[in-house]
This record gives sequence, C-alpha cells and structure tokens, in this order.
Amino acid sequence: MRVAVISEMQAGSHRAHAINVVKTAGGFHRLGHRVTILCRAPQDPEPDLSAMFGEPGVEWSFAPERADFGRWAADAADHLSADMVYARNFEAPLRTSLAGIPTVLETHAHIGDPNPAIDLCMQATRRPGHPLAAVITINRRLREHFIRRGADPERVHVIPDGVDVELFSPPAVFPPAPWLGDADDRPRAVYAGHLYDYKGIPTVLDAAAVLPDWVFELVGGAPEDIARWSEAIGRRTQKNVRLRGHVPHAEVPRWLWRAGALLLPPSGRDPSAAWTSPVKLGEYLASGPPIVASDIPGLRDWVDGSVVRWVTPDDPAALAGAIAEVAKESARDSAARRAAASRLADQYSYRRRAQRILHAAGAGGGAFSALVGARDGSES
Repeated sequence: MRVAVISEMQAGSHRAHAINVVKTAGGFHRLGHRVTILCRAPQDPEPDLSAMFGEPGVEWSFAPERADFGRWAADAADHLSADMVYARNFEAPLRTSLAGIPTVLETHAHIGDPNPAIDLCMQATRRPGHPLAAVITINRRLREHFIRRGADPERVHVIPDGVDVELFSPPAVFPPAPWLGDADDRPRAVYAGHLYDYKGIPTVLDAAAVLPDWVFELVGGAPEDIARWSEAIGRRTQKNVRLRGHVPHAEVPRWLWRAGALLLPPSGRDPSAAWTSPVKLGEYLASGPPIVASDIPGLRDWVDGSVVRWVTPDDPAALAGAIAEVAKESARDSAARRAAASRLADQYSYRRRAQRILHAAGAGGGAFSALVGARDGSES
C-alpha cells in the first residue's frame, strides 16, 4: 500500500511532534508499505534525514516555499496515487478524504484550542459520503474533548506515542558514554527533551542543587531556552548541570543507556498534565535505566510503579530524594524493572503503533478496500 504522511513540520526538526511523525511513518514502512512524507523543506539544504532519524526506507517530498501547504499536500498525495493518508495537519485531510482517499488525522490539540479547523475535521468524521476515516489522539481526555466538538465517537481512537525499540534498546556492549571527556565519574541524572518551564526544568535545577554528588545532563532545548537556563545556572553558580543542546534523534540513546536515573518531571500545574503522552516515556522505557517521573494523570494512564519511581510534581526535594533512592536499587530489582519496562516498550513500538492506526482506519475492511479499489479503478 502507498501511504502519504502529511505534516507541515520542517524536515529535520528536533521537535517531538516531528519525531513522532517520522517514526510513525517508519512504522508503516516496517509493515511493508511504501511511505512518503510530505512536509516543509529543511533549513539545511542537504540534511542526512535517514541518519538523523534512523529511517532509511522512508521517502520525502518537500512543499515549494510559498505553497499553501494543505492544498499542496493534498494534491501531492493524489499525484502519488496514495492508498491512504496519515496527517498531522487540518486542511489536507479534509481535502484528501473528500477526494476519496482513506484518511486518518492525528491531533494532540489541547482542550480549549479555539482553532475552527479542529471542528471542521471532527465534523468530517460524520460526513455521509467520504468521511474522515479516523481521528487518532493520545489520551482519553482529548478523545472526549474531540467528541464534544462533533466527532463520531466510533472514529476517535486513543493510541499512545511510540518508541523505536530497536534504536533505544541497550546493546550488548555499550559505546563510550558521551560525557567521558568531562573526566567526571559522578553518576548522571539525564533529561532528554525541550527545556520549557512546564517540562519541569525549574524543578530539575532545584533538585540538582540538593545533589552535588550527581551531574545533571540536559539533552535538547531550543537555543533561546539554552541561553536562558545557562544564565540562570551561572547566577546560581551550579557546577553540576550540563546543557548539551540538540543532538540528532538517532544519537539520543547513547545519552540514556549509562544514566543513573532518567528524569521525566513535567509540572503538575500545566493543563497538559492531564493528557501528556511524551515521546521520551517510551524511549526511557526501552533504554533501561531507572525512571523518576512526576505523578500526573497523563503519565499514570500509561505506566505504573513497577517501571517508574513516582514523585510529587514541582517538588525539588522529592525529585532529589527519588534520584538518590533509585541509585540504591538492587540487582534483582533492577532486572525485574528492566524486564517489565522492556515488555511495555515493545507494546509501544512504532510498528505496533502503525498497526493500530491502520486498524482504526479500517484497513483491510470492506469499506476501506472499496475506497482503494474505486480509486485504483479511476486511475486505470
């Protein structure tokens, strides 16, 4: 099957949204489908996207600079003779579904987002002819929100963010730790992701001040956020916090494998605490080290205390205490936790995610097959 994956992201983006799109596309490819990502052109004129994301089997096509993206992407999907469209965009799926291409929309739009295109897409699931086949989201609370905005309940499905299990699972022999050049043998507490306040970064810095015997490695962050936190760290004269900046997605695992603790500390004060399903959760599960996570509803929906150490959100002392505690984990407890985390990560693999999306869209069912058959017939 030919699958067009549509997102107005810029190719090569480090944002979680972009990673999820590319890796979900890779999931479709692993199932044997031919996949083309339709998106904005990269900033770097010649990025090695295959190496950056670890998805050599995925094809790419870039919108002209001044193009109306939704219109261009819908036309491009039609030109590709796509059998299915998977979209992280609102305009294109309205067009492709009306054109008779089985279309799935994924959206994590927050509760209360006023964008009228959301309502149009939700209403499109109820069209008597060529409805939007499915809406995918990451949390039951978001699902309920989209149903209130007009979606057909039978077409709205909750599928968590995924993980590239092959990429993040620890190898038999670890490569050198990326921080070896520091000549510092203190244990590492590692956070991988953006450095926004609501991700819990203020709590991480305060916890670091309580644990001078640990080094806190923060991997990721936009340049402006790195500058802001670098200034704050300098004012506080903290010597045990390292801001590493963005690294290619395929290089993130080596920052995780040797960690003494992996940090997932989103704030409980942000509305997203009710529905977050962070990409890094699956990556942490697959990589092996202990996970210290904020006890918030969005995370509780997907994991339990057998694989994470829960802490009160926005509480630096609690975070510091949990980091110190997981360092005392026995070999037996570590083996049991790692095995449970590995099994859970496998459930969240992008291959399985792609399978669930296809199932939600009705792929293989009569209506789906009839649409694809009618489309094939119109092109013969």
